[in-house]
Amino acid sequence: MLDEIVHNPALAKYLTAFRSDQILFLEGDDSQDLYILVSGQVDIFKGEKKIREITEKGDLFGELSFFLGEKRTASVKAKDAVEVIRIPREEIKRFLREYPGAAQNIIRNLAHWLAETTQIAFGLKEFCDQLPDAVVLTDKQGKVLAWNSAAEKLYGRDWHQMHQTQVDEMYADPKNYKEFLEKVQSEYSVKEKVFQIHHPEKGTRFVSTSTTILYDGHHNFQGVLSLGRDVTTVKSLERKYKRISYWLVALFFMVALLTAVVLIGYPYFSEGYRTISLGHKALRNQLAKDYYLLNSLLGDHLEDNDRRTTSQIMRNFFHIQKDASLPYTGLVLLDTNKNVVDYHSIKGDLDASQMIGSSYTAIDFQGSKNSPHKVLTLYRADKNYPMGKKGVEIAFELYKNDQIIGWLIFQMDLEFLSKTHGIDAEGLKQFQFEKP
Repeated sequence: MLDEIVHNPALAKYLTAFRSDQILFLEGDDSQDLYILVSGQVDIFKGEKKIREITEKGDLFGELSFFLGEKRTASVKAKDAVEVIRIPREEIKRFLREYPGAAQNIIRNLAHWLAETTQIAFGLKEFCDQLPDAVVLTDKQGKVLAWNSAAEKLYGRDWHQMHQTQVDEMYADPKNYKEFLEKVQSEYSVKEKVFQIHHPEKGTRFVSTSTTILYDGHHNFQGVLSLGRDVTTVKSLERKYKRISYWLVALFFMVALLTAVVLIGYPYFSEGYRTISLGHKALRNQLAKDYYLLNSLLGDHLEDNDRRTTSQIMRNFFHIQKDASLPYTGLVLLDTNKNVVDYHSIKGDLDASQMIGSSYTAIDFQGSKNSPHKVLTLYRADKNYPMGKKGVEIAFELYKNDQIIGWLIFQMDLEFLSKTHGIDAEGLKQFQFEKP
């Protein structure tokens, strides 16, 4: 085919030479001419990255812009001295009619690229489907091009419902999402924000959305890649923390008022009773705070049976408070069947291997049926106590998406409780906690 084209007097005039490193055309150019390689080699670049090369005589390139009627999608540069036949855009149709072999070459190339692209796209989808976060790809008009199985679960819509629809339709406030995207494009530091969505089955959910703006080689906006994760539990925890904070502020003023009344009107008021009462409240508040915190940190990893992460979280919990006086000496994680799946203690009486796999099913979980916490009294083997050393533990139900996924147990320090808070096992049973 090449000899037929080169020796055609009508086309020989289009023979063009380029020196080494000379640009044939740039990504984003408006030109739509078709090129046929006669000699030498050309490299094709997307932005600054080389994506392929053309070395075979008679190979055609530059046809995509003509067929799509769009600007150049890549840049082409001569690697060495190059000769090409450049068919002007207005003569390409006539050229393809007169040289059907060239048309077959183009069809072959397009079929090869399509097959290769399909394989890559399939591989990327398989990879994205393994990711825990929801992945959504949109074009520059905001239409959904692709998303993974985690996105279907998070947003409650399948591929057929979202393909080529506007991504902002997934959010409760589409205007808020559009304003966020505009801000991301203008301020590179803004990358993440929490939005409300309306899940068809679960109702209102909170989704933390991270975005990456996609540009072409000329920094023209092409689309958005978003990662989303459900943070509804965390938002619920934040609201509970706020309620606790408001309650503590109110408690502070109440204590101040009671103190003033005692000092002024009741000089014989029992100091011991007041100390014990406030000690109870302080312990209850600390337990509530630490329970809510650990519930949010451990939930996902307990459900995934990720012991490596849960162990690290429990170690960090005690490490960052090593200089504080804590009312507990260890943490135990149970599954829904009350079997130990992880354990950490600062006393070192037992190591994790001795605890993991043991069962709490035979231990009496005492307390109100409406309370998320239960009090456990048990005796563990100890060299100084032949009959076993008495221990008191507090068990809390762990939740994720309003479902119980296990138990978190605080191993209490009885001596510390008695000395600092003036409380025993019976007093712990009287505590009232709000479910998360």
